[in-house]
Amino acid sequence: MKQLLLSLALISALPAQAQELELARIAAQPAVKQALAYIEKNEPVTQTNMLVINAIPAPTFAEAARASDYAARLKAAGLADVRIDDAGNVIGTWRGSGKGPVIALAAHLDTVYPAATDLTVHEKDGRLYAPGIADNGRSLAAMLTIVHAMRDAGVRTEGDVLFVANVGEEGLGDLKGVKYLFSQRKDIKAFVGLEPALGTDGDPVTYIGTGSRRFKVTLHGPGGHSYEGFGLPSAVHAAGRVIARIDDVRVPSQPKVTFNVGVVQGGQSVNSISAEASMLIDIRSADAPLLAKVEQQIKAAIQQGVDDTNQRWNSKAITADVVLIGDRPAGQMAADALIVRTALAAAKVQGRPALLDGPHSTDANLPMSLGVPAITMSGGGSSGGYHSEKLEWWSAKNAHTGPQNVLLTILGLAGVQGVAAPLVK
Repeated sequence: MKQLLLSLALISALPAQAQELELARIAAQPAVKQALAYIEKNEPVTQTNMLVINAIPAPTFAEAARASDYAARLKAAGLADVRIDDAGNVIGTWRGSGKGPVIALAAHLDTVYPAATDLTVHEKDGRLYAPGIADNGRSLAAMLTIVHAMRDAGVRTEGDVLFVANVGEEGLGDLKGVKYLFSQRKDIKAFVGLEPALGTDGDPVTYIGTGSRRFKVTLHGPGGHSYEGFGLPSAVHAAGRVIARIDDVRVPSQPKVTFNVGVVQGGQSVNSISAEASMLIDIRSADAPLLAKVEQQIKAAIQQGVDDTNQRWNSKAITADVVLIGDRPAGQMAADALIVRTALAAAKVQGRPALLDGPHSTDANLPMSLGVPAITMSGGGSSGGYHSEKLEWWSAKNAHTGPQNVLLTILGLAGVQGVAAPLVK
């Protein structure tokens, strides 16, 4: 008890140094040392699990087969109350003493690739190439290994740890899984998401969430025969003018904001004046006010493209429907927030670089926007070619360090019985 009171006093008096002292104390505890060693020793098993999990197709909105397989794996690993919720998330609980906070550790089940995608693994120059292997097959396997490591070592936490394999992180999934999770669980006090190490070496900590707003724009026109009806405005021509107007929008480089017309569809035949055309638009920024400002500029550009087309053909027949199809809230933790410092300390006390990453759009966006401490960490290894069927790759370079950092971070946040009080209150 005296040691726990000392821990609390240190946390209050010297936040930055206290986290390192706490994490060093936890890392030196015999059961935790055993769990960390288990992760390194069993890295080949983690890689085998990664390949098996990744071989199960899991497009966004069709993750059920992978979810069922993963639920069985969590049950076999010894978690309590493993279930698949109404959104399709797989959730299992590591029971603590009941005297600490609930901490969520999550990795998304879905990939960007259609169900018919060939998921065969190819090895070249020390890299494994396969769609989804990095994003997010590796993270799912890493999370499973963390459960096994805790059970093998008999780690005893103060707080409960929810292990969540969630749906709907990619594309038009619009963070469906974590949105549902937080609508049902108001007791989660901190959230750690697992993703590949995006755009950098090592195991960086993402603490800024890039928000996005996505729209489907449908342009309507009268339609007609390309010869007999010539002079009627075409929805496809209007789409061209709308895209040109959007392309003319100027945005600052800092704070970074982006826009993109990603999909364009329309027309019936080569000799038909199009009665309908549509496009999907993505707008992103970690700066919420700037995101809202550019959204209004994009909407104004859409209307201007419609007006241009009607004026060109002396018509009022072209109209546009703009429908919101995706809303990922922007969010940000302070660089010195407790959860960020804890994750950095987890790396530092193991003799590794304490790395902060730039903004990314991940499941952590949602809890950040709700005021719940949240970060995204690396599932381990190095990777690249994300969202490209032929180019996505993963490499085993220092692969065990990511899961080790994650485990130590989770234990710091949840607390370890008889060793350290929870850092999260």
